[in-house]
Amino acid sequence: MTYVTRKEPWEETERLRDEFHNIAIRKGISSPDAIRASQLLDIKLNEYYCSQRQVTPLSNKA
Repeated sequence: MTYVTRKEPWEETERLRDEFHNIAIRKGISSPDAIRASQLLDIKLNEYYCSQRQVTPLSNKA
């Protein structure tokens, strides 16, 4: 069984996570910039997990 690894989207997710973390430390977790960074991270995470569901084979249960 072959699984497709999509490295690029995960790297972007990690970059957004780092950016969110840095903004939250500098400006506070509930600052408008931190909230926007969190929303962008959420979008990217959802995209990544949806793409993983499309390439992960379903188990064959009888």
